[in-house]
Amino acid sequence: MSNDIFQQILKDHKELSSLPQTLSEVLRVVRDDNASTKDLAEVLSRDPALTAKVLRIVNSPFYGAGREITTMTQAVMTLGMRAVSALALSTSIYDLSGKWQVAVDRRRFWRHSLEVAMAARMIARESGYAYPEEAFICGLLHDIGILILEKSFPEKFQRIWKQAEAGESIAELEERIWGTNHARVGQFLLEQWGVPSVICEAVGRHHSQILTQSSDPELRPAQIVALANLVSRFTIAKARPELAFETGDKETLAAALELPKPRLAELQENLLAAFIEEARFLEIDIGSPEELLIEANRIIYSHYLAVENLLAENRRMQQEVARAQMEKAAMETLKTITATFNHYINNASATILGRAQLIELKIDKGEIHDPSGDGAHAMSTIVEGVNAICSVISELQELTKFKTTVYHDDTYIIDLEDRLKKQLHKLQASSSAPPQNAPPAP
Repeated sequence: MSNDIFQQILKDHKELSSLPQTLSEVLRVVRDDNASTKDLAEVLSRDPALTAKVLRIVNSPFYGAGREITTMTQAVMTLGMRAVSALALSTSIYDLSGKWQVAVDRRRFWRHSLEVAMAARMIARESGYAYPEEAFICGLLHDIGILILEKSFPEKFQRIWKQAEAGESIAELEERIWGTNHARVGQFLLEQWGVPSVICEAVGRHHSQILTQSSDPELRPAQIVALANLVSRFTIAKARPELAFETGDKETLAAALELPKPRLAELQENLLAAFIEEARFLEIDIGSPEELLIEANRIIYSHYLAVENLLAENRRMQQEVARAQMEKAAMETLKTITATFNHYINNASATILGRAQLIELKIDKGEIHDPSGDGAHAMSTIVEGVNAICSVISELQELTKFKTTVYHDDTYIIDLEDRLKKQLHKLQASSSAPPQNAPPAP
């Protein structure tokens, strides 16, 4: 982690060092184990605009309070301190970030952030996490570091953002440039604001690979946010494709959270409608219905193309497998034919060799008259020739045992050819040499 980057951010943007007074007080009360619902209500009531927004939200059908809530005290008592403080933090940070001058498409940013927040809340409930509203906050703020990096280093960030939109991992690109990433920058900023540590940790670790390999309960909020981020379909970067490793990570994280695949699929199916409804209550600008429809159609089409490409790749691989299987079958047939051929040639050679050696023996014993020595020389040539044939057969027998990798090794083939040439050369030399006892040519 690069402390220089964090200190540079605070030095250049002192306004980021603290939250508005009311929100700071809300966080202080939430962290105080001795604080009461009345204490939180009093703090929130000091901000009329925040109070009006929270009351409107808690009276919405989404929260289903069952009766009209007219005071902040009633809101806190009905929904609980965590839920109300989560609402206050969500709306306040959304309003606060709207004042930052950044080039990242703000509407796309909060569209993605809110969808992840909604998914995190739903996953938290499904997986039995005790504080789903806390998971909502973690999801809403998980990418806040992107705005901070872009605000602090606009030129560098714009360069890597283009690469991210082309499909590269934004976190990896940030690591190369700054030695840290937006997740840890977001964690640092939230820590400066005094946000509860469980939220800071979840934001800071939502890109950590350790999440897919751990059953540590303390990592559960970060695992929930990481899975929610993978479930989200509305991305910040335009036309960003789903990266190959994401599908595997999604399955691993769902398993770690003991969330069955059918339930996760159902959650994704219900996410869009809930996300649009929540945006309306929180007054977060995620775009008009027409814009959402266009974006959804773009996502569907990109997935269609991805599936089409996968099918094409699958067909190509099947053809290659079929071709490889045919080649393997042909090679096995060749091995069988070669082995059979070797067997018969070997038997014939053994017969010839036996007869030639018998004639040689009779000549040596004088049972066959050979005054010129031509017969002995002929038999010797036959024996040497048969031995050369046997050597070639031996090489061919070894060849029937080869593996494909060996067969394709040029060195092995060249060595085999050299050995066979030597045997044939010996055979030719022995057949053309004159008998040892033959008279000289006239």
